[in-house]
Amino acid sequence: MLYTGELLFVLQSKLFIIIISLAVASFASSGELYAQENVLLHPKKFYKKFFPGLRVKRNPPDSLYVKSYPNYLSVGVHVLLPAVDLNVSSRSNKAMSSEHTSKLRTNQADIIGLSVSYRFVTAGFAFLIKPGIQNNYNYAPSHYRTATIKYNSAAYSLQFKYIRWRGFTDINTANSISYDKYVKRPNMVDKEFQFEGIYNFGWKKYSYLAPITFSQRQVKSHAGILLKAGVYYNQLSDDSILVTRQQQPYFDEFDNVKAIRTLSIKLAPGVGGNLVFLRSIYFSVAAFASADLYFYSYLKNPDETTTNRRAIVYVLDGKTSMGYQSKRVYAGLRFEVENRKAALHSIKMNTLYSYIGIELGYRFIAPHIVKKVYKDTMPPGM
Repeated sequence: MLYTGELLFVLQSKLFIIIISLAVASFASSGELYAQENVLLHPKKFYKKFFPGLRVKRNPPDSLYVKSYPNYLSVGVHVLLPAVDLNVSSRSNKAMSSEHTSKLRTNQADIIGLSVSYRFVTAGFAFLIKPGIQNNYNYAPSHYRTATIKYNSAAYSLQFKYIRWRGFTDINTANSISYDKYVKRPNMVDKEFQFEGIYNFGWKKYSYLAPITFSQRQVKSHAGILLKAGVYYNQLSDDSILVTRQQQPYFDEFDNVKAIRTLSIKLAPGVGGNLVFLRSIYFSVAAFASADLYFYSYLKNPDETTTNRRAIVYVLDGKTSMGYQSKRVYAGLRFEVENRKAALHSIKMNTLYSYIGIELGYRFIAPHIVKKVYKDTMPPGM
């Protein structure tokens, strides 16, 4: 069982502590404040002073079904082809067909991602293998960035993730007003901040983490019920208006809109399972369905203040993977997809995010320096 302090692993990282300490040192002049600085610079003193009763307790899963690797440092590399299919259509009676729908697509080469896991914490990021390489030279070039940090226990998985896409192409030729076949939107940006948690009701025998962070390994087939909850901030924006002048007559109340901002709240039930063959070959699948509460607004300039509208958005997301896991080595293929269907004021947005790729990894016995820094930084017991 984990106490409520489990969320502190991000906030109490070395970087956070140093930043706060520097801020205090900059504005404080009394000896008392400088003493406080010393407390903040030493995590053990910080927890003892401000959270004397905090202690994270580890409750391991059933070793007959799930194998954990608390003393190993897992390092993984994955090569992915991410893509976004974003359709923006009008709900006006003037647009009775999809003729003037914006069919926005991304265009980038494969990306390479790195992830590192040790005990409760996983961190990862991804970048383009070779900037400038595109899959379709008739499209505008696209760029992709992401960074993730996770807290993982047997029952809980908490994640903060940042995703940014730049460069879209409207492949609906009806919207083009030039000699180009497509409408290129190189400055269009879709960015999102995610904070979500997943609770695994069957954590004793089913590992949701095994095909994701590789801090665990499923050694005997099992399935379980999942529950996902999260808060998400998203913004789709461009230097110019989101729909072209050619489309404007068919979009009521969408004149000169340059950005759509949304804040959504999710509560999604789901199911997952891992099939294991010969104790090392696995097939994994997990799926969630929800009706998210969306608060959204249309902006004509970034500094504009508007009243939020509300909507219910239906979301279906899932992931599947297959591969090989042993005590040290793991390798596999994975596919992830998320589909959001939103009926907002005056427009409809249908967004499909997909990722397909391969991953390789190895578990090292954690070096002494990693164990020491982790122990000295994280809350007691974590």
